[in-house]
Amino acid sequence: MEALMMDKAYLGIDAGSSSVKVCAFNFHGELLAKASRETKIISKSSVHHELDLDEYWEHVVDAIKDVTAKVDNIVSIGLSVACPTLVLLDADKKPVCNAITYLDGRSEGFIHQTLGSEKEFVSSLTHNSPSPSACWVGTLGWLQQQQPELMKRVYKVTLFNGYLALRLGANKIGIDPTQASYSGAVALASSPKWSKELLKFWKFDHNILPPIYQCISVVGKINDVISEITGLKEGTPIVLGSADTAASAFAVGLIDGGTAFESTGTSGVITFCLESPIFDCRFMNRYHVVPNQWLAHGAMSTTGGTFGWLSESVWPEINNLNELETFAEKSVPGANGLIYLPYLAGERSPIWDTKASGAWLGMRLSHNRNDLIRAAMEGTAYGMKQILKIAYERWGFKLDELLSVGGGARNLLWTQIKADILDVEYNIAKTSDAAAFGAAMIGATGSGFFCGINDPDLPILRTEDLSFKPSQDKKTKALYEQNYHIYESLYPVLKNTMHSLSDRK
Repeated sequence: MEALMMDKAYLGIDAGSSSVKVCAFNFHGELLAKASRETKIISKSSVHHELDLDEYWEHVVDAIKDVTAKVDNIVSIGLSVACPTLVLLDADKKPVCNAITYLDGRSEGFIHQTLGSEKEFVSSLTHNSPSPSACWVGTLGWLQQQQPELMKRVYKVTLFNGYLALRLGANKIGIDPTQASYSGAVALASSPKWSKELLKFWKFDHNILPPIYQCISVVGKINDVISEITGLKEGTPIVLGSADTAASAFAVGLIDGGTAFESTGTSGVITFCLESPIFDCRFMNRYHVVPNQWLAHGAMSTTGGTFGWLSESVWPEINNLNELETFAEKSVPGANGLIYLPYLAGERSPIWDTKASGAWLGMRLSHNRNDLIRAAMEGTAYGMKQILKIAYERWGFKLDELLSVGGGARNLLWTQIKADILDVEYNIAKTSDAAAFGAAMIGATGSGFFCGINDPDLPILRTEDLSFKPSQDKKTKALYEQNYHIYESLYPVLKNTMHSLSDRK
């Protein structure tokens, strides 16, 4: 196909654990071309999850080639990645092993044992849980203990965007603040820098930690070899970028304190922008792409994942979320007295309990599949309401509307149920590729095509004409409010039972 000639195009690469998406956008934020490739995690056990970096790179190259075949004027590149994904490099900037993904839990016991009674002190500085997904220097300490010969080969550590930037031709090794936030080695309330006070807990050569650069930092340019194999022009700037959710926040224009948006995929997250480092331990907290601002993620683990589980494991004859919606529509608000707890993989916000489990409460012979699915849609919405309630109590967030991005936002009934239960108007982004869009705009900004991250000309994700206004029916509102209070009371009552069942596995 002959490449299209048009005004400047900005490339965003969104590298996730299950796929890589490469998208080109113009100055107005319109999608010009998109390509994606499925990727796979190497799961050697329930806690051992890695990525084959050479195989992943091949998928990245293939996707880029698809886009450059259609768009011939790409002038900048930005990166968005699943976080944290650790890459260990030797002196030649080559990986010494597979990448260690955010799902990997092998170091969890080591981290908790090492910190011991100091866990609360560490959390008071990092404002995140001392777990492998939010304390990756603990994983480095664990590797030093378990594989000292491997660690002798490590010259520098970087995160996934730093590694992909190197493969594209970058000459600097660095990481960005949004991912340094989950290192367990920065004091989040201050500027992003390595903390000696936090690093003292971990025995490895601290010189392997790279410098922390701003997300809009240019770390190199496309070289002649990469130009030849991808179709990207030699000399195109490569911008470091950020973690995927932070890129999505930038994409939707979340650059002012007191604002929020929802991302809905397997997980469900409401992200809040903070102008002051006042955190809540029930949320995941990090630096923003925007300097001197922070993001607080009210992150639930399996909101959308609930529906994948229903269609794959419970009713495999149902193919997708739209078919589940058809059944749920035949039930009624309140699901005829049925309430669902969405803790299918434990839960993050707001309870932080890996042993929590899912449940339907109130089941009777009169209930049917329609009610079960409807209750699942409502239960996940009650969880999101719980997060919104905490944000109001902690920071005074009172939202009248909420932008939703991600594949789950396309389910009309579920979105309407969330609007009704949270009592906010839901607006839906026109593209589900928010992270790639954010990466592209971070890249364009860092490359000088915009005047800075507050440039009023920077485009943000557009919304669909369709919006979902909360129901004004008094009976429905009262029913949802009553059921929410029941939902809120269930976990404290059932916690010990959940733990007893989990311990028997």
